[in-house]
Amino acid sequence: MSRTRSAFTLVELLVVIAIIGVLIALLLPAVQQAREAARRMSCGNNLKQLGIAMHNYHDVNKKFPPGYFQTLGYENRPFNTSGHQMRYCYARSILPFMEQQALWELLDAGQKQNVPSWEIPGRSEVVQGYMCPSDGAGPKVSEDGFGGNYLGFHGDSRYYDSGGNADERMNGMFCALSKVRMADVVDGTSNTMLMGEINLIPEGGLSAAVTDRRGMYNMCYTGNGTLSAHVTPNSQVPDVQEAGRFVNTDYAPAVSAGSGGVYATYARSRHPGGVQVVLVDASVRFVPETIDSVVWKGAATRSGGEVTPAW
Repeated sequence: MSRTRSAFTLVELLVVIAIIGVLIALLLPAVQQAREAARRMSCGNNLKQLGIAMHNYHDVNKKFPPGYFQTLGYENRPFNTSGHQMRYCYARSILPFMEQQALWELLDAGQKQNVPSWEIPGRSEVVQGYMCPSDGAGPKVSEDGFGGNYLGFHGDSRYYDSGGNADERMNGMFCALSKVRMADVVDGTSNTMLMGEINLIPEGGLSAAVTDRRGMYNMCYTGNGTLSAHVTPNSQVPDVQEAGRFVNTDYAPAVSAGSGGVYATYARSRHPGGVQVVLVDASVRFVPETIDSVVWKGAATRSGGEVTPAW
C-alpha cells in the first residue's frame, strides 16, 4: 500500500523560496516609493507651515525677517555688540509663529544678555518643522546649535559676489539686514521662491574635528544660512564655504572660499529627481533638477521682471 507524503521535497521547497524572493523583489521598490511619497508629503507640509509663519511675521511686522542680522564684515550692526551675538537668522525670528513661543523667549533672553550665538541657551533645541524626513542626517545638533534642511533664497547670484556691501543688495527674499515687504515682490508671489531644501552633513561628518555649518540657524553668516540659485538643484557644482567650516561629501559637495569672499549654498535634497520649495504665496512646488537654469534663477529673484513659465 502507498503512503501519503507529509512534507515538501527539497526541490519544492527551493521553488517556494525562489517565488517568495521574486515577490519581495517586486514589492520592495513599491514599498520604498510609497514611503518616500509619504516623506515628501510631510516635507512639503513643513515648507507650507514655514511659508504661513513667514506670512504671519509679515502681517505683524510689515516686512519679512532679515536673512542675517549681521553682514559678513560685522558692519552695520543693529545695536552695539561685538558681532558674535548676531549670528542668527530668520529661522529664529519666526519661532513665535510656529508655536515655539517658549523657545523664542529663551533665545531672546540670551540675546539681550549679549551671550555669543554658540553659547546661547536653547540653541540646541530641535524644531521638527525645520527637518526634512527624507534626510537621515537630521536632526543635526552640534556645539553651534541646531541645524535644519530649509533655507531662504537670497537670489540668483552667489553671496558677496560684487564686494563691498553686496550682501545687503541681494535680489531674493533674504539677505543681511534685509527688510523685504510683500509689495517688493514685483515678479509676483506665485512666481518667486521663498525657501528651499539642502542636504545636511551628520555631526562629525567625514571628520569629527569639523562641524559643517550649512543650515546652522544659530551660526548664520558667510552665506551658509541662505540659498543661491546660481546653479540648478542637486548640482554637482560644490557649495563655496568658509575654510575649515564644512565637510565635503558626494551628496553635499563643498570647497573653500579662500580669500575671495564669494560664498554659496545651493539647493539639494534626498527626494529623487529634484527639490521642494515654498513660494512667497506659501504654495509648495517640487522643482525637477532638470529645470532650465534661466527659469530657476528667475524664480529666485523678487523683482527681475522675468517671464516665469508654468512650474
